[in-house]
Amino acid sequence: MRKIVEPSREIPVINEADIVVVGGGCTGVFAAIRAARLGAKVALIEASNAFGGMATNGFVCVWHTLCDMTLNRQIIGGLTEEVVERMKRIPYGIKITLPADDQKHIFRPSTYANYHFNTEEMKIELDRMLMEAGVVPYLHTTYAAPYVNDGTLCGVIVENRNGRGAILAKQFVDATADGFLGEDMGMEVYHHDSVQPATTAARVFGWDALTDPHTILQKNQERIGCRPGWDDCFPGIPQLRNWFKSNISVDCSEADTLTRAEITGRAQIREMLNVLREQDPGAQDLALIALSSTIGIRETRQLRCSYQTTVDDICNGRKFDDAIAYCSYPVDIHHQHMQTAYRYLDGTEEIVEVGKESRIVRWRDKMENPPTYWQLPFRSMLPKNIPNLLICGRAIDTDKGALAAARVMICLNQTGEAAGVAAYEALTSARTVQNIDFASMRNKMKQGGSIVPVD
Repeated sequence: MRKIVEPSREIPVINEADIVVVGGGCTGVFAAIRAARLGAKVALIEASNAFGGMATNGFVCVWHTLCDMTLNRQIIGGLTEEVVERMKRIPYGIKITLPADDQKHIFRPSTYANYHFNTEEMKIELDRMLMEAGVVPYLHTTYAAPYVNDGTLCGVIVENRNGRGAILAKQFVDATADGFLGEDMGMEVYHHDSVQPATTAARVFGWDALTDPHTILQKNQERIGCRPGWDDCFPGIPQLRNWFKSNISVDCSEADTLTRAEITGRAQIREMLNVLREQDPGAQDLALIALSSTIGIRETRQLRCSYQTTVDDICNGRKFDDAIAYCSYPVDIHHQHMQTAYRYLDGTEEIVEVGKESRIVRWRDKMENPPTYWQLPFRSMLPKNIPNLLICGRAIDTDKGALAAARVMICLNQTGEAAGVAAYEALTSARTVQNIDFASMRNKMKQGGSIVPVD
């Protein structure tokens, strides 16, 4: 590869904070809010035009149940629950659904979408929450590199409309999903084999008038270039539908493949619309209203932390003495062709194909008292030897099966809250993140609304 040498230059310090959070998806937003509410001066860096990540720019407008598998016990609180309550007060802000007895698929309570929200209202509400907490926001601002002085992470270099600048801090949270800050600080990066396909999302008008869109798309997979995905309601407006398709089978961890995936996904959406207009009698008014401004990535890279959470930990409901996140979402594998598999805690596995009846198999013999939720440990977001950095979001240390459950927002939201509180605990106790008083940290999480520990 041909290289050039960039001349050295002085970089202005544009802010000095207590804590810097890199990445403004919901995970990073929640880290920033929790730390700021405790009293820290927090800067939040986001490359796009809005906070919220997949929940806003990605059009993934669904948060699943806050309860365990029985639906009788709430296991998730904190900022996820607070956002739900705030969205309830907004006209057309959120629609709440419960599992119906006559569903075609099992779609157990843990997978059934309980909260369908308006992605555009979510953008505004997250802005309000950040401003109320006193977080210093940076949109259209790209993380470029760490600033390390005498071996210590002291700041991050960013670029935006004002050029290149540095934000200094004492504690840092990597919420970039791809672990860019952790990687630049020397953490081991690893990939899983055959990453799950990425998803392009669209918002369409006229979906309610279609007669049988899923069957039509299923029959035209070869022409479209992918299998059809799933669709979800837009709160209070039946003519609008958020529509997802799930088969862009490239690794989006590199710039060129990410670019190709974005372009391919949009082309597939166009071809799907063409097929429906040609073959569905109700498609006369079918119109594309919007495309997500970022592709939905299920997995790319992980960072090696102090412990790797495994699929056995998830499926067996292993209890951790440093648990900071709780969830009942199953191991959810989107195969590159034809089907999705949901592995549930009760020992069953559901094979779902669009346009077909679900198939149920068992991956484990029946248990008298199977687990009803699973846990994530703090250790899986804790670097081994960087004293002032925490990892949250999709880059935490998990094997492939565990990531297939942990990657959903209602789980990763909790890792963000834990990171924000832990960073504050380290900041105010003058300890490393590896040696904070965990009981004190968890007590602060509970005071902020988190349900920890569940037991």
